[in-house]
Amino acid sequence: MDELEQLRRDAIRILSTALASDQLSVEQFESRLALVRQAPNRATLDAIVADVLPSGAYTLPASLAPALVDHTGYSPVEPAEVLRIATVFGSSKRGGSWTVPLRLELRVVFGELTIDLRDAVFGTDVLDVVVHVTLGSLTLIVPAGAQVENECHERMSSSSHSTRSARGASPIGLLIRITGRVFVGSLDIKERRRTTEEKEPPAWKQMLGMGDD
Repeated sequence: MDELEQLRRDAIRILSTALASDQLSVEQFESRLALVRQAPNRATLDAIVADVLPSGAYTLPASLAPALVDHTGYSPVEPAEVLRIATVFGSSKRGGSWTVPLRLELRVVFGELTIDLRDAVFGTDVLDVVVHVTLGSLTLIVPAGAQVENECHERMSSSSHSTRSARGASPIGLLIRITGRVFVGSLDIKERRRTTEEKEPPAWKQMLGMGDD
């Protein structure tokens, strides 16, 4: 990893901390996150995060941690390397506001699992998702504007990718790579806007069962 890429990761951690401590709104966080990913140098990164640091200067998280704890009560948010979620003979869901790890490993056996990433906080612009579904179903709800690459091996299974709810959304610079296998099961990928952006469909659509799925 080159120095600029490491600085980008550090800046994302700082913005995540600012979001957690209510220094930034979700909209401001996403706007700055896009700028961080496009920043050509450290000076640009300094400007993006300067106003959310107690010292007003950009430093590495290791040096910044004491200052943040003293002033805000929060330490930098660093995503875990791997999170494993398994559902066996049951049904479970993970959603809401949560920090997504660098890699998700999902296993479903004779069950149903839903992973909702719409309101999640990402610590990197690439998320690897490894799935193992056997006689079960997995639903993955991703933020509108994310790029999804599905490279799963399917055997006697089905998969779908719905983008209807995300029409008109601008790219957010997030790549989600899905690998693994689905055996006698299903994988449903749905692109949706954040819960705060979703609008209830008109009454006539509800009567005809045409709400966005």
